Amino acid sequence: MRPRKTPYRIGIFEPPSDGWAAGPKYIRTMAQSLGKACQAAGIELYVLCDRKPVFYQNHNLPAKIVPLLPPSYFRGEWRLRQLLGMYEKSSLLYAAREHQISVLLPLLPLHAAPFRASSLKFIGWIPDFQHVYLPEFFPEAECRYRDHTFRLLAQRSALVMVSSQDALDHFGTFIPEYAHKARVVPFPSLYAYESFEGDTVLAQRKFNLPVKFALVANQFWRHKNHQVVIDAISQLRRKEMHIHIVMTGLPVDSRDLNNETTSRILQAIASAGLVDKITVLGMVSFQDLTNLMRTAAVVIQPSRFEGWSTVVQDCKALGRPLICSDIPVHREQAPQALGFFPCDRADILADSLAANWTSLEPGPNRAMEEQALAGEREFARLHGQSLLRICQEANSS
Repeated sequence: MRPRKTPYRIGIFEPPSDGWAAGPKYIRTMAQSLGKACQAAGIELYVLCDRKPVFYQNHNLPAKIVPLLPPSYFRGEWRLRQLLGMYEKSSLLYAAREHQISVLLPLLPLHAAPFRASSLKFIGWIPDFQHVYLPEFFPEAECRYRDHTFRLLAQRSALVMVSSQDALDHFGTFIPEYAHKARVVPFPSLYAYESFEGDTVLAQRKFNLPVKFALVANQFWRHKNHQVVIDAISQLRRKEMHIHIVMTGLPVDSRDLNNETTSRILQAIASAGLVDKITVLGMVSFQDLTNLMRTAAVVIQPSRFEGWSTVVQDCKALGRPLICSDIPVHREQAPQALGFFPCDRADILADSLAANWTSLEPGPNRAMEEQALAGEREFARLHGQSLLRICQEANSS
């Protein structure tokens, strides 16, 4: 039988976020952009998730929501599977078959194992290769585990998505035998689909922030490199230049069970005498984060490693000024950024802030925002078409 050129049904799998705040945003963005492309092509889209259906229904996704339930067993099946050494049923695989899904995406490396004997085509996604290039941020056992599961995913996937040309280069270096399966699919901001409501300065009042501030919106992971911002602000203060920094993000890292990174950041702020100049908010609501990003005079992204930065993309979508660490993916993603600085050069970050701070104004700038959002919505439309083409290619493979 000849394979269908167009999948009858496509499934999006939302994996457990495991303390990764950007993960659910990525899935919602994918569901929106791919959903609209599927609607135009007359293809059904499903979202398979552990969440209650009302979560996604509240976000008006153009897809059918399928909660993942434990698969049913006939009497004695569990014991028989043990005796035969068979894999236990996967609730994800079970749901995909129940709903006659032809192509499933995006599978992360740790989810590749259940699909050894499956005829279902699936598309993998590798967010980045951080453990290969910054192994000091991972336990040795986790590096080995990631090496294994990344290769397994590349082997078993019909195709594998990466989010940048930089990540594609890393893929070709790390898994050259499967480089032909990789496809670059940079993703847009969720702001291409979310509407803004309410008072834009509500978060500033709520958290007692000054009118003018700079924002760092990263989770408190070691590679996010908050220390360089603290050092830069400390240098500026010694020169009698005062810039207020707001830091938001989940203060948890699965690699750092004692939260030593968060503790070091808080202690560094106190030791530098910057408690009155750096406000650490931790995890905030999506609405509060949106308002903080819209009103920030500048957003700083100091990360040492990214596959495609959600923070950078959100900033671009809102038309806000941006200063980034000088890593290749930031150059690729935000070539028009206000400035770049080497990850360990607090002095260059301080110089960039000093040179621009006086001319920077708090947002939102309505005209710039509307122009940026229009561009982001077009990017999101193209993103959906790219995803649909990749699903069609996987289904025909």
